[in-house]
Amino acid sequence: MNFRYTDEQSMLRDMARRWVDERYDLQRRKAAAATGLDRAAWAAMAEMGWLGVALPEMAGGSAGGAIETMIVMEEIGRGLMTEPYVSTAVIAAGLILDSAAAGDDPRLQAIAAGDLIAAFAHDEPGLRDPQAPRTTRATPGEAGTWRLDGTKTVVRAGAEADHLIVTATGPDGEALVFLADATTPGINRTGYPTLDGMRAAEIAFEGVTLPAGAVLLRGDDATTALARRLDAAITAELAEALGVMERLKDATLDYARTRHQFGQPIGKFQALQHRLADMHIACEEARSMVIMASVALIGASSAGDEPQARGRAVSAARLHVAELAMQVGREAIQLHGGIGMTDELIIGHGFKRIKVIAAGFGGNDLHLDRFIALSDRSNAAA
Repeated sequence: MNFRYTDEQSMLRDMARRWVDERYDLQRRKAAAATGLDRAAWAAMAEMGWLGVALPEMAGGSAGGAIETMIVMEEIGRGLMTEPYVSTAVIAAGLILDSAAAGDDPRLQAIAAGDLIAAFAHDEPGLRDPQAPRTTRATPGEAGTWRLDGTKTVVRAGAEADHLIVTATGPDGEALVFLADATTPGINRTGYPTLDGMRAAEIAFEGVTLPAGAVLLRGDDATTALARRLDAAITAELAEALGVMERLKDATLDYARTRHQFGQPIGKFQALQHRLADMHIACEEARSMVIMASVALIGASSAGDEPQARGRAVSAARLHVAELAMQVGREAIQLHGGIGMTDELIIGHGFKRIKVIAAGFGGNDLHLDRFIALSDRSNAAA
């Protein structure tokens, strides 16, 4: 495939990279990690149009899609930004789009403007597969209301977000997706720092009453939309991992040019040159896989959704990019030596973020099983 960015996509990439290089350094990342959310950075992301790249123009977006999201997420990864872009601009916006009769839903406009920040309350204790039915229970009440009871775990920015996307199981096993105000009585949030310098929360729902309007999707519509948006979120995080890989590779190359040993830069040693070349090759391989997954998302959408082809592409990319990212992270640390794992350099921060991405959305074992199952199903159909 001869893949090239359009002029508009190139402008988006250049603008995003310039802002990250000039405005989002390691010290700002540390400050954001301490407070949970950099509201000023979020406002800047909205002003530059990042939050609406995949939203229709009538919602204040730029009518882009998976490729534009990939571009933004790569630069977010390059800057090691902590803001909950995936949960808000990818998952929440996507599910609202799936539920809305038209693209002018005011909640979409709020996302594009930076006024609606959402956390994805989906993972639960003991549930490994993100596609499996949830144990959080939704019980219908009077006048169309719903009662929620259950626990969500490792909800990124769950204690800082203003709204929660909550998945639950209703009567007769029906899947439901809610958009809830995070301050609703009965919602108890306990925030904590995570390995990668970000923040997450355990969230308990104890007799939470939500109005009928809080329901985004239910039944087969909810199941189909969740599967699609989970694949979009996985692909977005792979693009983020690519950005982290590029940042670690560039930092390691700069270090090899400036660190002297035996009277010359260590980058002059042929063995280290080979390892730096391997890091570059890994980044290029990862880029190809991320592009493949992003194109699969576009193809599935234009074809009225093809979950098997989309799922195979996303899981294949997930498996390969996670392995390549870990390879680049390990090489960056080894070539820097012990200083690479200190908080003073970006290397350790990037490697920890890569490890969390590699463990997310079910981990490699689940995606290997998924890829095999979908491949067998496709071969049987053929």
